[in-house]
Amino acid sequence: MNAAVPALVASRHRPLRRWSARLGLARLGWSARLGGSVAALLLGAILRRDARSLVFSLLACGIAATVAIFQFAVFTSFLAAGAAAPRFLTADAWITERGVDCFDFPTPLADGYRGALLAELPGARFDRVVVGFTAWVSPAGKRGNVALIGIDGASLGPREFRADVSDLARLDLRGAARRDASIGGMTVQLGGQTDRLATFLGAPYVIMAFDPARTILQLPADTVTMLAVRFPGGAPADLPARLARIEARFPELGARTGAAFEASSSAYWQTKTGAGAAILLAALLASLLMALLLVNAIGRFVQRRQSDIISMLGHGASHGQIAGLLLGMAALLVLAAQAQMLVLVPLFVRIAHPWLPWVTVKPADLLFASGIAGLCLTAALVAALRELKGFPADAIFRS
Repeated sequence: MNAAVPALVASRHRPLRRWSARLGLARLGWSARLGGSVAALLLGAILRRDARSLVFSLLACGIAATVAIFQFAVFTSFLAAGAAAPRFLTADAWITERGVDCFDFPTPLADGYRGALLAELPGARFDRVVVGFTAWVSPAGKRGNVALIGIDGASLGPREFRADVSDLARLDLRGAARRDASIGGMTVQLGGQTDRLATFLGAPYVIMAFDPARTILQLPADTVTMLAVRFPGGAPADLPARLARIEARFPELGARTGAAFEASSSAYWQTKTGAGAAILLAALLASLLMALLLVNAIGRFVQRRQSDIISMLGHGASHGQIAGLLLGMAALLVLAAQAQMLVLVPLFVRIAHPWLPWVTVKPADLLFASGIAGLCLTAALVAALRELKGFPADAIFRS
């Protein structure tokens, strides 16, 4: 009985071998023992014959995927840039006036709270922070505005400031590290650079020591705009509960963890401007376009090869083998689109860096790309299988 099995299998696949010869598969060494690879072999032969017709679909899907992922990277970068300053200062918690939702627009706070807050936060260090917009005059005499941040422990001299590398050209400071500039009428010099303060504010962030920054912003001596809370030994596990007790004891204060304040600042820019929602909508529309292009490409493939697919079914090919063929085609288009995206998106980010220095590609963007690829692949396969169900039974019988 076992000796008859190979002959039986060969007999079942003999019609498929005759049909495959029409696509030139005989020279590939197709045999009954490779029955599980029928779809892959057929796909390879079809690609050699239909390469030109697939180029447009490959390019169209790749461009749509690139636009979708680039837009999503802009969206996530927008959210990140909305909290660039508090993230750069890395506090475990923030104390502000109640109702302050964004780091960039605080209201004055009395400096006398620090002693009372130590009862709830023993061992914490409270760094005073001031934030405000003020005038800027570059070494070349160019005028503008900057977002000035003053903080205790800034490791800067009384007339030094730190700026982001992406803003040096706009501040006329590239190649002019020690030339005098002016912030709020005070003569200052560049004392350091960072690459973590890129912003879309329109006014560059500059960091200074607390006392000269408060003088420039003309705030009273007993006033700050917020307190940065840091625990040298690490934040306690019950920090959120302690901050809740502070808010209950001092209703005029807002007390939030560092992560919560960063999220609030990002949400403020998203809610007030709506720019993030518009960018995200563009990413979703581009993803939908990619799905439609992919479904259309698979549909056209089925139509072009309708007679061949009907012939396969009529000569004994299973629906699983046909589904494997269509899945292979859809996967090829999706993988090609993803490959183009992985090359083009970092290139576009680099090209756009002079205008969008705050845009970067993050792991979340690649995760979004994988999710979109999976959805598109599923949609294309479902559409192709629906096309197969539309083949009339009499046409299959006549084949």
